[in-house]
Amino acid sequence: MFTKISVLSIIKDHISTLKNNKTNRIYFPDIVLFFILPAAIAGALTYLRVQLNDALVNALITSFSIFSALLFNLLLLVYDISGKNSAQSKSRDPLEVRRGIQRHELLKEIYVNVSFSILISTITVVILLAYFLKTDNCNFLMVNICSLQWLLALIVYYFSIQFLLTLFMVLKRIYKLLAKAFDSSA
Repeated sequence: MFTKISVLSIIKDHISTLKNNKTNRIYFPDIVLFFILPAAIAGALTYLRVQLNDALVNALITSFSIFSALLFNLLLLVYDISGKNSAQSKSRDPLEVRRGIQRHELLKEIYVNVSFSILISTITVVILLAYFLKTDNCNFLMVNICSLQWLLALIVYYFSIQFLLTLFMVLKRIYKLLAKAFDSSA
């Protein structure tokens, strides 16, 4: 029933990009960096009672919305580059074939990471909207949302940090891809 809207494959594929290229296995320090460190920082911010105020929530909603739109464009660009690379990979030179495979793998990882970033951004915007739309009496659909403010803040901090780290990873991978393209064209 929910297979059309399930995002589990995006999450699973994103985790599979956090691998050691030499062993092709999940690299534990990357798991720590992308999942445990954001949880620790978000927990510390929540413990220190760093509050989300309305101005910050509004700014985060705006920022994540803009980033989502830009990342959708990047997703289409990566798809377009991937199609052009597969059309150009008719070479019989083993070195060129290996470079083409590496380029294709890097493009696939970028595609997966950008998709994950869009997912995180969308989830964060929805949570921020729930945080922003709190009522004055704290009751929303028979739930006292004022008592859940710390939990919403923890989730927002976690996803914001995770989004930023994933964005840095995407930036580095695109830089690596373009650097190789410029080096090979020179």
